[in-house]
Amino acid sequence: MIKENVKSLLSSDFTRSLGTRVFRCFPSLAASYCKRQEGKICRQEAIQQLQAGVTFPEGASREDYFDALDKHQVSLSEYLHQFEFYRLTEKERSEFITRSEMRALSLKLRMMFPEYDHIEMLRFKEKFLAHFSALGFCHRRWLYAPEATYEQFADLVSSTGCIAKPHDGSLGQGVEIIDKQTGPQVKAWYDKMVQNEMVVEEYLHGCEAIQAFHPSSLNTIRFITFGYKDKIIPFGALIRMGVGNMVVDNTHAGGIFAHVNIKTGVIESEAVTTDGLHVSAHPDTHIPLIGFQIPMWDEITDFCLNAARHTKNIITGWDVVIRDDNRLEFVEANHRPDIQTMQSWFKVGSKREILATLSDLTGKRITI
Repeated sequence: MIKENVKSLLSSDFTRSLGTRVFRCFPSLAASYCKRQEGKICRQEAIQQLQAGVTFPEGASREDYFDALDKHQVSLSEYLHQFEFYRLTEKERSEFITRSEMRALSLKLRMMFPEYDHIEMLRFKEKFLAHFSALGFCHRRWLYAPEATYEQFADLVSSTGCIAKPHDGSLGQGVEIIDKQTGPQVKAWYDKMVQNEMVVEEYLHGCEAIQAFHPSSLNTIRFITFGYKDKIIPFGALIRMGVGNMVVDNTHAGGIFAHVNIKTGVIESEAVTTDGLHVSAHPDTHIPLIGFQIPMWDEITDFCLNAARHTKNIITGWDVVIRDDNRLEFVEANHRPDIQTMQSWFKVGSKREILATLSDLTGKRITI
């Protein structure tokens, strides 16, 4: 009984509110706590992967990995594939920002700048779509199943193909395609969508030039902005594509991603995966990647910078699609984008650049 009461207290709204107030007073404490928690998750995931069998290349070892994990909270994927930590000196390793550190940095920024802690609008898909549809950045039909009537749902899915996503989901998990539906099965779909708290959206069709790489997934541009007060700057960009039978392009679901020059919109690198695959052309269609000019790049840049002025979030990842009618549209946005993956192409750490840029932007010294 005592243990249950303690667990209830620790998970209570009061305790969380108290913790937030403490973290706002001591943002570095928040970052340290987050890094420890993320490090524990990395350790658990690594142990499972090692038990399943992992081959270490020359120069890598379990001992070296766990040492790097303790110092940098690096995942096994980052150690082996994304950043190839086993090839680096300790000084070189310290130049990289890992996913765990990036999450800790995001939390620290929220604690340092409470007026920029409005993440719900970006985190919950129905709130994002409501906000940015009203502003003209999203044009497709959509509904949030728990707040929609059966008649509204039936009208949507009987008129067009749809994609359904968990309203608080990420990494491409739980996504379902709903082909154009009529008949008694529509009620079963509706009940399922309501129970699973799904956002149901009209399926978007991308422009021919980008869809040619992998037609069965909606291939998108991830555009990163840093913003604080009236200063909004573009920080980086990548293009994401599905492979094989994928219907999503998410990198953590197995998709490939390549570096895009933020000024010109030209793909400048091979595409990589979080499992270490490097390809200069799409593995399915064999279309070359390097040198490809993404259409409408100036318009995409303006589109994302303008949208960033309508959100209180310092680091935002905007997922943009060029539709088949050449209109731009946001698929979603991310309040905590995994910008550390942008170190994967050239194996060069960007921690110093990220922290310096944020310090200049906010006028406060940002560390992690």
